[in-house]
Amino acid sequence: MDQSWLRKTRRWAPVFAAAAAVRVAYWVVVIPTWVPNADADQYVQLGRGLADGKGFSLVFPQMELHATAFRPPLYPALLAPTNLVFGNALWPARLLSVLLGSLVVVLAGVLAARIGGRTAGYAAAAAVALYPPLLANDTVTLTEPLALALLLGLVLLADAERWVPAGLLTGLFLLTRPNGYLVVLVVAFWAWRKVGTRAALGAVAATLVVFVPWLVRNQVQVGTFRPTTSDGFTMAAIYAQPAQDAGTFIDPVFSHAYDDPDHRLAQFDEVVWNDRLTKDALHGVKAHPDYVWRTVRRNFRGYFEISAELNTYPEVNDGRDMALRDHVRPIFFAVTILGLVGLARSWRDRRVIALSVLVASFVVLSLLLVAPPRLRAPFDLACCIGLGLLVAAFLPDRWRLPELAPDATVDDPPVDEPAAGQPAPA
Repeated sequence: MDQSWLRKTRRWAPVFAAAAAVRVAYWVVVIPTWVPNADADQYVQLGRGLADGKGFSLVFPQMELHATAFRPPLYPALLAPTNLVFGNALWPARLLSVLLGSLVVVLAGVLAARIGGRTAGYAAAAAVALYPPLLANDTVTLTEPLALALLLGLVLLADAERWVPAGLLTGLFLLTRPNGYLVVLVVAFWAWRKVGTRAALGAVAATLVVFVPWLVRNQVQVGTFRPTTSDGFTMAAIYAQPAQDAGTFIDPVFSHAYDDPDHRLAQFDEVVWNDRLTKDALHGVKAHPDYVWRTVRRNFRGYFEISAELNTYPEVNDGRDMALRDHVRPIFFAVTILGLVGLARSWRDRRVIALSVLVASFVVLSLLLVAPPRLRAPFDLACCIGLGLLVAAFLPDRWRLPELAPDATVDDPPVDEPAAGQPAPA
């Protein structure tokens, strides 16, 4: 097992190093003076609070520091050690994102190699390493690189029939993206189909071991068993009457439409505020159900870059360079079309099916609520993997990488019928 691990490390270490170099170059050349704002700043503040011994606490959306569940905990917990060692310096947090994004490149290559062979793996890794929409997430303090790494990791572990570790990563994923409940069902169903009920229950139990303590903490310190208290904020910002009147996202914290005592006083209790905003959103949907379809259409235009102007505000908020965005926008359409074709060619592969189901759930959620380009990361990742599969399928034989003999270790996934090319060890 150790020799196999060393071989795989040597195989992918240059890819990791190249991906990290690209991300550092983007950091230095494109956004060297980036300062966290909005979501990115909240994650930084949460990490600093943990490092300073203040617990998982935040001032937003109130006026004083308080125990919070407004954001999921895993990413701030990873930021906290950088604050313990380097104080409030921002560069260690940005470097963490570089490393996580580089890990995503390697894991995407491993998954593509298992599906379509070494050529597909390296082509997919190159696509993920260089794709501007993904690159833009990997030098700022946002959760996307971590979420993608966990998503790929749990798919790879499930593919290798390592159900308990897959369940553990699923729990960590929920501590990064609490709305990813479908991941639990996909892993459990996969385990049930491949092995049986015991494996499925083991995966779910492992997930709960990781996830439930956070729910208990929230009940004790915040007053709710919910994983986060931000759902009402998001729903009201899209579907409450002030948002419908404006026809766009309206922030309940800063909008004067919420200056009445009922809403402002509710802000001092996250649970009450979350419930109040959820009711506002549901009332808006009930009064104007057609607004849901209007929201989906608007989000579709922004999500798929049809109306790029819809993305300007969120992209500026997320630290993206608008001039670069406009120059590389055509690349999005090419990668999306070719990537979807590549995935479609391998549609019978169990790994492609699992990834597609998970990505589709995130796409639907974004179309129904908010659809900034950074939340498109799972879709962009899947398209890059599909692009790698397509390249491998049509590349002339003389340019293909020779396949390696499978390593006879428990780390290797069970061999399936290939969907495109021949499966190769990761």
